[in-house]
Amino acid sequence: MRLGWRRILSLIPITVSITSCEGEGLTGAPATLRFGYDDWPGYYPALIAAEKGYFAEEGLIVKTTKRDDTDALHAAFGAGEYDAIGAALGDIVDLTLVHPDVRIILVTDISEGGDAVLARPGIEKVEDLRGRVFGMNLGSFAELFVLTVLKSHGLSSADIRLVDTDAADLPAKLKSGEVDAGHTWEPFVTQARDEGARVLFTSAATPGLIQDVVAVRSEVLRERAQALSAFVKGWFKAVDYWKAHPDQGNVLAARVLKVGPNTISLEGIRLTNLQDNIQLFKAGETTRSTYYTARLYVDFFLGSGGLTRKPDVEQILEPRFLN
Repeated sequence: MRLGWRRILSLIPITVSITSCEGEGLTGAPATLRFGYDDWPGYYPALIAAEKGYFAEEGLIVKTTKRDDTDALHAAFGAGEYDAIGAALGDIVDLTLVHPDVRIILVTDISEGGDAVLARPGIEKVEDLRGRVFGMNLGSFAELFVLTVLKSHGLSSADIRLVDTDAADLPAKLKSGEVDAGHTWEPFVTQARDEGARVLFTSAATPGLIQDVVAVRSEVLRERAQALSAFVKGWFKAVDYWKAHPDQGNVLAARVLKVGPNTISLEGIRLTNLQDNIQLFKAGETTRSTYYTARLYVDFFLGSGGLTRKPDVEQILEPRFLN
């Protein structure tokens, strides 16, 4: 999921694709859409929709590509390698600085415990983080999450020593002692816990703050509207299926990822269906809506210097495919 874009301009994308071609048997040439994502279960409905043939039913082939480096994913998206990506809402808001034409077409999930701050043994409570080395991806959605919780415990960024750390690298850095604590998400939370780290707090402490989304560039929105409509329909069919059949959904996602089904879990992650999205995209809502949450990130990044101009949230959010 879900890192900042600060280093993307220096990265050369390397892609390993997983292609779903259930649409090959349809009459005529089916549309193709390229979807990039990183290791976060909220994006797996794309895999399940392809495996179940939901995209094919809509006359669509979706080529899904999992990237291990989210900064590289964002760089490839900006370069036009993907038509759509799964990303954190906060990161898409931040990304508008270099790609002002990015648009959000649906919310994939809300993290309700799937993100966490973990610490090495001996650090028992949030207050114990004072003076410690703290690893997280700087310039990402994680900053607002972490600093919000620290503030509630009387701490600020000045009380910890921040080190830029990829979420996937946090378990190893905790184990080696390179950092004392840090932010990551599932499945890396479980990995760190298995290696002795302690969970200090999770995204359950910040309801609605960490939302994940599917984003496209305005060029794709303009030229591939029919394909995007098919994608959204197939996506929500997969969400409904996974919610109704969690074990079977885990098996389908695991098959594509080539991992054991027991490694797939939605614990701490609330998948959002079509009706959830209709509510989240309602303009004018004051709390927990995507409009409201996006504005929180806008204000935060403006204040921290991550953004130098204020993006128009009404423009970033594109709910047309939810109707």
